[in-house]
Amino acid sequence: MQKVVLRDTQVKLPTTAKLFGALGLAATGFLAALLTVPNLPSSDSVSGFLGVAASFGLLLGWRVIGLNPGHGLARACERGVHGALYLLIWTVLFLGAVQVMHRMMLGRYHDPLDAVLDVITQGMKSAAAVLRFDAIALVFLGGMVSAILSEWAWRRWK
Repeated sequence: MQKVVLRDTQVKLPTTAKLFGALGLAATGFLAALLTVPNLPSSDSVSGFLGVAASFGLLLGWRVIGLNPGHGLARACERGVHGALYLLIWTVLFLGAVQVMHRMMLGRYHDPLDAVLDVITQGMKSAAAVLRFDAIALVFLGGMVSAILSEWAWRRWK
């Protein structure tokens, strides 16, 4: 007889740790985007980039940083670094996707596969232009501070 395992479909309640992680990483994404917008080439200018970076930070702070609190500050800093790394990856992919959309409107691709493969290339070109040491340091330090605040909130209101 086979054992049937059903997935736990009960939605976990929001916690203060998730809230603090989300708000902290959203602020980090917003500030990092604010720092990097002047360095974008004029052809790469993206309207709404600040909001997109903040919303990526909000989502990743909720899902990565605030997901599993209560394991100490070292694990919290590790979650903060993971959240910051994911934030960098998603924003770079977003910049690449916007550039591909601009190039697609100009008819520069022969088939959809060329466009999909060019997202990473265009994202790396944009990342090379905007990601400087101060922006990267801000993102990683902001991720760690967000995780420490999330850990503090979990201990305060558990």
